Amino acid sequence: MKKSQFYKDSFSIPYVRILNSILAFLLKNKAKIKEIKFSKNDERQLKKTLPNGVLIACNHPTDFDPPSLYCALRKLNLKFRIMTAKDVMFRTPYIFRKLIQMGGCFSVDRTKLDRKSLSRSIEILTSNKNLIVFPEGRTHGQGNRLLDYQPGPIKIATLSSKKIKSSIKILPIAIYYSIIGNKSQIVKKRLEELEKTLNIKPHKKKDMDVRVSQIAHSIIKKLETQEGYQTSQKKHKDSKAKWRWLTSRAKKLCDNSIKNIEAKLEIKPLQKDTLSNRVQKAREANDLIKNKNEKNENTKKIMMLHSLSCLDFKNWKESYESVEEILAIFSKEIHRLMDKKHIIKTKKKCHFKLGKIIEVKNLKHSNPRLSKEYEKKLLEQLWEHTWKSLNELKQENSTIIE
Repeated sequence: MKKSQFYKDSFSIPYVRILNSILAFLLKNKAKIKEIKFSKNDERQLKKTLPNGVLIACNHPTDFDPPSLYCALRKLNLKFRIMTAKDVMFRTPYIFRKLIQMGGCFSVDRTKLDRKSLSRSIEILTSNKNLIVFPEGRTHGQGNRLLDYQPGPIKIATLSSKKIKSSIKILPIAIYYSIIGNKSQIVKKRLEELEKTLNIKPHKKKDMDVRVSQIAHSIIKKLETQEGYQTSQKKHKDSKAKWRWLTSRAKKLCDNSIKNIEAKLEIKPLQKDTLSNRVQKAREANDLIKNKNEKNENTKKIMMLHSLSCLDFKNWKESYESVEEILAIFSKEIHRLMDKKHIIKTKKKCHFKLGKIIEVKNLKHSNPRLSKEYEKKLLEQLWEHTWKSLNELKQENSTIIE
């Protein structure tokens, strides 16, 4: 991937319609997302707000969020641009990449300050057009969580406000997926499939906590063996201690694995790099490997790191949806270890909810310290408004395990 490469967007209605049809087909038939919806009130607010141009900020639990939001907004005949990860666009086949560019997508380099992307974002907002961003900066597979937001969207909004000497609006949107069908049976079937694949004897009392922890232990153990070490089994006084132990093992696994990948790809991480940044750099370096077998082996380990590096066991059993999501993460890892393709089976409904609009004002004659404090406050507000909407979606659409 060329360092200077930038994929620019356009918005051609014929191509937008083609892209929308393709995305709708893939979501329905491959991702098993059978319904995508805003409430009627939110639809009215979108039609009222978007014609004036806003920065739309959405959470990003899965790979299906951008196409789902794209289809939902196009259904309302709204126009927008989408900031898309450059490495994702790089890996997209040429014809489809050109199609998504003509459908309104442009690239951003997630590993550094991308001045071309920043400039294009400001150009869009200052022209009273709509820009969609995903401030989490990565997917994580758990819809009941919200990662810390990256400061980029706030920086875009403040610079745009400064340029036009007027305020810019940020519209938070929360996305959440609920299961369609008999939720307890779907989760039960998923558990049984994983136990059978891993040769685990089902727990006598059929305790979900024990069964899921056995699956987690078995998968982490296999991945530890792949990295060349083993962790001895331990007895734990309670469930919390057991999950803390599994979390520490997953962290150690990620630390060892990323060091091995970096050595193999000759990457020297910066001291300030987070694990997420290091995984992203490894992914981009691996894209340039020409040996197909070597590239595929590296990809499996990098995708494992992507899945496990921010896996959170704290609230995994708050609903059938959250249990299904963590089992889906485990299922993907098992299929990667077995060199098999992971097929999505669970049918889902995609829900959106608008948060409270944030107005980013043009601060006249402000010093750098005040500007930083203001941006920090805006970022906190954006996260809080999205989190509130996400919690409301969970309460309305998830099913609590009794």
